[in-house]
Amino acid sequence: MSNAQLILIDKRNQPIKEYIVAVASSDGLNIKGINVIASPAKGEKALLNATLKIPALEQFDFNDQKIIANILNNMQVNGESMTVDEMIVKASDDEAVQKSLTKSVKKLTAKLTDLVAEFTSSEVINLIQERRNDAHFKLKEMDGMLKGKKVVCIDIEATDICTKETADMIQVSICDLEGKELYSQLINPGYDIPENEKHNITTEMVKDAPFLAEAWEGFYPILQEADIVLAYSTESDYAYLEKGAAKKMLDFDLDYTKWLDVAVSAKDLIGALRWQSEKMYWFYKTPKLTMAYEVILGKPFPGDAHDALADARATAELFLAMLSKGRKSQVTIKKPEPKHAEISNNPFAAAFAQAKRKK
Repeated sequence: MSNAQLILIDKRNQPIKEYIVAVASSDGLNIKGINVIASPAKGEKALLNATLKIPALEQFDFNDQKIIANILNNMQVNGESMTVDEMIVKASDDEAVQKSLTKSVKKLTAKLTDLVAEFTSSEVINLIQERRNDAHFKLKEMDGMLKGKKVVCIDIEATDICTKETADMIQVSICDLEGKELYSQLINPGYDIPENEKHNITTEMVKDAPFLAEAWEGFYPILQEADIVLAYSTESDYAYLEKGAAKKMLDFDLDYTKWLDVAVSAKDLIGALRWQSEKMYWFYKTPKLTMAYEVILGKPFPGDAHDALADARATAELFLAMLSKGRKSQVTIKKPEPKHAEISNNPFAAAFAQAKRKK
């Protein structure tokens, strides 16, 4: 008979902190100081040692049982991921030892339940869930608001970031919500394009392309006529247009209140919560378009992530997927109970108001 068992070793000196819970919620993490050892008997050298990886809690709906099941299916042994059953087989060839180790999984699971509860009982989880619920409700409202509206989606590639005065547009692409191309054109900035990690457009590619003043006549009316303009980070795309028009003295009267930022909705729906230690506040990270697309749609990002038309189409598809999530949501906001009007200290007015309420 074997006394072998799986033992959870916890060498932490303090409980799980809230900022750690925030990281685990979106990204998962390895916790230092926590291991599982396959021990043949008390006091004897371990047969095998595994580290624990806490999965991204939100992917498992913050459900303790689902999280524990994932941990047990992803034991980290010498850099290799294996199930707890595979770990037991690897720990010993002795059937009695394997049987004893298997019997101890129930006790290990109980210990893991206490560990995982430190994460899922945190107030941070409530913050995240409230944010997601609000995001679903906003998307549901947005879905109703867009009915019958002419919606277009734009993406722009430029020589530099929008805050730089020297930045110029080198590609403008616009599609409708179904991804149909409405306009897509490379633009010649009039000088050699500097190397940039943000796009793959070269000077050679735009040498025969129109200058901005010529291209403007092709895409500007589309934006003017749209009821709603979508973009992934509207501030930058709008800034490129505004600054480009000012440089070339082109007409510009686009209404920014008609622009919808898909990045903001993505941040609310899946953005990772983080703690700003210096300024002492929580904030949500805006995911990149590629990440938001792959997480929300559950498939690889299509095409070139630095091509304006590919990005515009992906943004439109992403937005439709988010609207669909909002449409299916059962989240509702409780209407506040009507408040009675404040009554002055005039006794006759107070008596009259009270009599009306009793009717």
